[in-house]
Amino acid sequence: MLAPKYFLYLAESDEGRFRVSLSSNPRIDAYFLAEEGFTALQIIKPPLPLYLAEWVLEQLSTPGLKLKSGLFFRMVKRAVQTIQPHRILPPVKLSLAELRPESLDFPDLTGLLQGRILLGTELPELIAAKGLEVPWNPEDWMQYLYFHSRVRREAAVSVDRLGLPFCRRCGATTGILEDDCYFCGNSRCYTCPHCRSMGVAKSCLPLYSQPRSEEPVAEEAILPHFDFELTPPQKRASSALEQFLDGGERQFLVWAVCGGGKTEVSFGAVAKVLSAGGRVLFAVPRKDVVQELEPRFQKAFPAQTLVALYGGSGGRYEESSLVLATTHQCLRFYQAFDLIILDEEDAFPYFGSEMLHFAVRRALKPQGKLVMMTATPDRELRARAARGEIPVVEIPARPHRRPLIVPQILRTALNPVGRKDWQPPPFLREKLEALHSNGRKLLVFLPTVREVEQFGRALCDWAQSRTLKGKYVHARTPGRLEAKAALLDGAHDFLVVSTVFERGITIPNLDVVVLNADDEAIFDCRTLVQIAGRVGRMGEAAQVCFAGKRQSRAMHEAVTWISRMNEAGYQLGFLDESS
Repeated sequence: MLAPKYFLYLAESDEGRFRVSLSSNPRIDAYFLAEEGFTALQIIKPPLPLYLAEWVLEQLSTPGLKLKSGLFFRMVKRAVQTIQPHRILPPVKLSLAELRPESLDFPDLTGLLQGRILLGTELPELIAAKGLEVPWNPEDWMQYLYFHSRVRREAAVSVDRLGLPFCRRCGATTGILEDDCYFCGNSRCYTCPHCRSMGVAKSCLPLYSQPRSEEPVAEEAILPHFDFELTPPQKRASSALEQFLDGGERQFLVWAVCGGGKTEVSFGAVAKVLSAGGRVLFAVPRKDVVQELEPRFQKAFPAQTLVALYGGSGGRYEESSLVLATTHQCLRFYQAFDLIILDEEDAFPYFGSEMLHFAVRRALKPQGKLVMMTATPDRELRARAARGEIPVVEIPARPHRRPLIVPQILRTALNPVGRKDWQPPPFLREKLEALHSNGRKLLVFLPTVREVEQFGRALCDWAQSRTLKGKYVHARTPGRLEAKAALLDGAHDFLVVSTVFERGITIPNLDVVVLNADDEAIFDCRTLVQIAGRVGRMGEAAQVCFAGKRQSRAMHEAVTWISRMNEAGYQLGFLDESS
């Protein structure tokens, strides 16, 4: 696909009216300009790449400026040269009578893009998904909508007033590449590498957006279906969420312990917005979480059409009032949702990603509301809640009413691997040798891939001689899900893992050991809390051990964090005193 080029023009009328705009097909504009009483166009040639054309248009859009032929050309030429040397010829003046086609036939394009922001290269798939026959040049349809101000068209990558490039789709302001372009043939075209996985965003390619503007229309009351009863802390949080929807605050924090059942807590708020005719997005950082949650949402809202979006899911342009998606998919939504619930807002890849934060904020309607749910809010979010800047509700107890397992801290160093007589640390050896008799499973965490491989290989070899089965797994290991399943069904007795296993693990009778837990570059407080949250999820007794040469600040804070949650659970009556 070649990038469309854009003509700058000055439309004139016999009464002295003028209009400055840009068009990928001036014949379309001529048809409608003639209906408005304009008689001629002065067209700048050659056509320009979009980012350059829109920059010039902005310079020409000074309120009260009276543009005549000579001034129009001089201002265009001056504006172009400030950004990029480009040969500009004097404008060609053409009458609308010779440009205007006899007729134009466009289908009903109402709402084609509502609530979406898409690259021009994505339009054919969108049009086909809407049941329309894809035209030879979809850009003509977009020019028709743009002329009538029904869509917003911008260069996907543009330059700011300082001449510095930025990406309009993902918000990136650094790392933009400049190179020769096979789309537009320009030797100075900007490309954003940050959102490339969602399609190439370039300064010569258009980015179209249209907010979802229709007012919500109340429907029949929708109630979530549960095959269980919410626990008291869940009911408390659910009620607080529904009250938040009626108030003036824009953001809300649900702070739940690991395994506290925060997903179901949001269902009442989801139902309330859907009943009012609103649209809801439940966003999570990872594909596997979407796949896990999809059947739970379908069960809770059986009468609702649910769209689940993630890389490779298909159906990205299906319409639904209830959408379950990864945060990356938010890059294709524009002011679309009345309520966004962001689950695991502290998890990779969302946490620390300016791009994904930007995408989630833009997907929310101007008056929409954002709910953040997490077991481990970062320091800034906790501070905002403490200052009363954001309302918060805690879920300090799991449904089984037993306290969280408080980690033990052990000072110990690891023996160097590689010797024939290598042995794991005594406390770990004792735990492993007891696995046969106690029927438990064990996760052993290490901070780096190198340590997982070196220590894991040595430990698996040692364990094999004792008829124990184990495996070491990290982010680059194929078959991670299979390894987790093997631990669950008893094919493995233990796994040596990296932090890739800090979330999404629910295995009964599981114990956890974190080795080199004092490596604070990897094992910060929130990571250690998440890792400790893997155990005792069914209410069974369990053990968590943080082992390192020293007690780090993060280790101490994690123990304090978990203990404080238990204290809150007891004080609110959500934990059994006999636990």
